[in-house]
Amino acid sequence: MGCSASVESGVRTWPSRSRCCAGADAPLPSSVSSGAANKSMVTPRNWTSLTENLQVLKRRKQLEDKKLFIDSQFPPRDVSLGSKQDRYAQRKIVWKRPHEISLHPVLIADGTSRHDMKQGDLNDCWFLSTLSLVAEKPQLISKIIQADPNFGSSEYTGIFHCRFWQFGSWTEVFVDDLLPTVDGKLLFARSSDPNEFWVSLVEKAYAKLNKSYAALEYGFEADAYTDLTGGLAEWYTPSSLRENDFYLMRAAFQCGAVIGCLSVDRQDTSGKKRQAKGMVPNHSYVVTGAAEVPYIDVAVKLVRMRNPWGDTEWQGEWCDGGDEWKRVPETIKRELEVTSKDDGEFWMSFSDFRREYSNMIICNMSPDFDHDGISDKAAYQLLLKGRWEAEQNAGGWLECDTFHLNPQYQLVVYHDAHVERRYNGRHPLVVALLQVYKRGVSRPGEAEDLYAVGFEIFQLSESASTAVMEPLNNQFFQSMDPLMPENQETYAKYRETSGRFFLYPGRYLLVPSTHEPNQSRDYVLRLFSVGKIECGSVGNIVQPSNTS
Repeated sequence: MGCSASVESGVRTWPSRSRCCAGADAPLPSSVSSGAANKSMVTPRNWTSLTENLQVLKRRKQLEDKKLFIDSQFPPRDVSLGSKQDRYAQRKIVWKRPHEISLHPVLIADGTSRHDMKQGDLNDCWFLSTLSLVAEKPQLISKIIQADPNFGSSEYTGIFHCRFWQFGSWTEVFVDDLLPTVDGKLLFARSSDPNEFWVSLVEKAYAKLNKSYAALEYGFEADAYTDLTGGLAEWYTPSSLRENDFYLMRAAFQCGAVIGCLSVDRQDTSGKKRQAKGMVPNHSYVVTGAAEVPYIDVAVKLVRMRNPWGDTEWQGEWCDGGDEWKRVPETIKRELEVTSKDDGEFWMSFSDFRREYSNMIICNMSPDFDHDGISDKAAYQLLLKGRWEAEQNAGGWLECDTFHLNPQYQLVVYHDAHVERRYNGRHPLVVALLQVYKRGVSRPGEAEDLYAVGFEIFQLSESASTAVMEPLNNQFFQSMDPLMPENQETYAKYRETSGRFFLYPGRYLLVPSTHEPNQSRDYVLRLFSVGKIECGSVGNIVQPSNTS
């Protein structure tokens, strides 16, 4: 059950990435089983449990008699499954509420955790793997889930409220709590606790945001992270990591970064060997720990990974129950929470990690400017919205004669002695370009798939006082070379692409574009900087559509 699809890149050749595996009508301002009480003799010892069960049944009857919310915009019918309707034609799907599935339903039991996640009959491991790590961070998960103190009680209305970050702002999503089941078991994502329902309901809310459950099949962890937090994801290639990069990766994780990885997908003999070692090809995993462990006479670098399936683990060196652990002191194993449970979580060496994964994303609320693995405070963050419109300002990439028609922004980097001392006279800057693309949603004049998008930065002047008053023409772009980003990433078919630069104080021209001319779509530009910057339009700007 792979979770990935191929991705086309633009003309430039960069390290490729693979895809893995709101409103409401009501007035608004693992398998689980229903369980049944066993018949037994009435004795003083079980009076309490019988009383509790009677209260539960009474509460369930109240909920059944009550008119609970039904979402007509994302109805509990096959249409909400999307293109997966035919797949389930022979299976009887029944939409049930939590109180019809469990005797003791709760939204969240004892907090949220990465161990709550169990992937269902949907290839959305890219979303669930990211959600599992966000679940470990209360300050992030609290932005997404709006807790309902009446969940499961007689005061409950059947409405679940969730929030996702969408192209510059938080979007409220309301859904009913009716979930698809087959033979009484939840069909899609569920919690490892059969009484807990936050995982299933967040997945449903995200499906509504994307118009169907089927729209969640295959995607990028980076997109999931952005939608769940509003943060920034940057890409790395594990096979290119050096031995000492382990410490940067460990520091990033310890300081709160979310790290997701995609396993390799080679259709050859070595691929079969990886499958034999328990690795699922082309599948999303997340990093849940990193440590150096004393082993004989050396310190071995280890990485802990988790499969969102909640099972199917690595069977190579340092796996659960592996011989290598016999030489590690018990105190260290307890500290690292080493177990032999088939729960989808396992350890592997850093060298195996670099071989077994093709892509890695490190997600932070702010970039790591100085490459120490720790997210730095971006004192200046700018967000600009615009639109490429065919036959107007969608000029295509730099090699097109119409490139000068693209939107143009003037970027000013101000002198700051403190920043320049720290970064050898320059200012670190991360630019991220996000195309406003939603799964399962097409607009007139726009393709149903992602465009290859990117941007160019040109130096205009070393003086911050020399302003550009009007768009620059084709002659300028034919005579000037753009600055190259440090991470060499632009013009690719990703929802968001980013570039990392180190700029001297002065004025620059920033030009976002699609790779091909005359492609219409809204976009969002995000700029992150340690020092003071300003960015304003020079010309060729079209306001984003009202549907962004």
